[in-house]
Amino acid sequence: MSKKQLFVIGTLMAICVAIGVLLATDWNKTPFGLAGPNDIKLGADAPPVTPSNEVKTLNDAFVAVSKAVTPQVVSIVVTSKTTPSSSQDEGDDEGFGDPFEMFRQYRDRAPQRGSGSGVIITPDGYILTNNHVVEAGTGSIQVDLNDGRRFDATLVGRDALTDLAVIKIQATGLAPAALGTSEDLQVGQFVLAVGNPLGLNYTVTQGIVSALGRGQLNLNQDSDGYGIEDFIQTDAAINPGNSGGGLFNLSGQLIGINSAIATRTGYYQGYGFAIPINLARAVAQDLIDDGKVNRGYIGVKIRNIDAKLARALGVPQGQGVLVSELVRSGAGEQAGLKANDVILEVDDQKVNTSNHLQSVVAQKRAGEDVKLKVYRDGSTFDKMVRLKPRDESEKAVEPALNVDENRSESNDNRAMKLAELGMEIGPLDAQTRKRNAVESGVVVNKVDLYGEAMNQGIRNGDVILSVNRKPVKSPADLQRLIDNASSGDVLLLQVKSQGGSTGLVAVEVKK
Repeated sequence: MSKKQLFVIGTLMAICVAIGVLLATDWNKTPFGLAGPNDIKLGADAPPVTPSNEVKTLNDAFVAVSKAVTPQVVSIVVTSKTTPSSSQDEGDDEGFGDPFEMFRQYRDRAPQRGSGSGVIITPDGYILTNNHVVEAGTGSIQVDLNDGRRFDATLVGRDALTDLAVIKIQATGLAPAALGTSEDLQVGQFVLAVGNPLGLNYTVTQGIVSALGRGQLNLNQDSDGYGIEDFIQTDAAINPGNSGGGLFNLSGQLIGINSAIATRTGYYQGYGFAIPINLARAVAQDLIDDGKVNRGYIGVKIRNIDAKLARALGVPQGQGVLVSELVRSGAGEQAGLKANDVILEVDDQKVNTSNHLQSVVAQKRAGEDVKLKVYRDGSTFDKMVRLKPRDESEKAVEPALNVDENRSESNDNRAMKLAELGMEIGPLDAQTRKRNAVESGVVVNKVDLYGEAMNQGIRNGDVILSVNRKPVKSPADLQRLIDNASSGDVLLLQVKSQGGSTGLVAVEVKK
């Protein structure tokens, strides 16, 4: 074989070997056996923790509830009517003036817009929300559903005292929320808040019930002192736009209407408040039936009972609400209630805070009868009270004193320093008697800073009418009672404040 033939055969064999190598090469690997990019294994083979059945069940519950209740919550946009600017007549273009005046006039004349949330409560379009969400809706109220549909809404009615309102859209076949009960709630219970905060529609946040019966937050500035506050406190994140949205339990039941937040910035700082559904249900029913709330009142002014007051009254600590004053011709007075009575129960339901009692009674209508369990002077009895509507001109009745007719009047009318109570008292002069509409008592001239009297709410100018239910006619009368008391004893003072209200104050003698 010639060299030329051998060369051709060798070349062909080399080409065949090269083709074989190419066909056998794994192009996912780099030359020389190095790993290619698709051979680098990312992540571990298995999760580091296998969730327990309990954790999986809880996670599944959150998911299921979120899916179920989100369509029940709506977005509400409220637009107010335009208001003409009064700062400058239209067409007046003299001079340069304020370069931002045109903007300000436009802003003043432009419609104002606000937003919030609501919860569907009937298949035909009744929606429960907050009063403060819709009260400015003099222009239009627009409702967006979770499925993308948009409706114009009409205002059915609103109640400023509870900050609740009902609106209506023309729709059918809606899925309403399942209304639960707020009486069975417990601190620590999981809850979900659903609403439209900060324009982030249909947001779900999770938390727990942080406290129950939260009141005296003074959130309703237009309630004229009759605002009903018995909030569910939660740490589920609530922000502007959540108002009127729903607070749900893990059964998907609506247990509250989100209403407010505690904040120093205007945004979520850990504490939100919801109106209990039992109260919201009663208000919504009234608004749907009558367009207003036919609320019944006992006709009493009430206050909480602290530990010292409980000792002085002889009631177990943490039980009942004190009747400090009665409304003249009110339901309570007509039923025979007296100032300084302690209301323990309403219709067999225990009430231990004034805001809880308000909330329970607010669910009743005028004309309904309620059964009160009352504690008075060591005995407990029931009273039936027929609730009456609120009289805007109502006046308080002066609480009657348990006067000891055989008690002699002291002539010692000198001002005295009562160090044991942290205050200085003096006799009543004619002007003080007239100003406070009282016949006898002693006036508080001075209270010590952070002393016992100040800590219990006594202030300069208050008039002490009685001590331990016996009238006080001079400073010496009160001094003798203190002299006969031991350190740690509690005295029950009946005090008329400069604002005109009369109530009981328990002070501890500190010797």
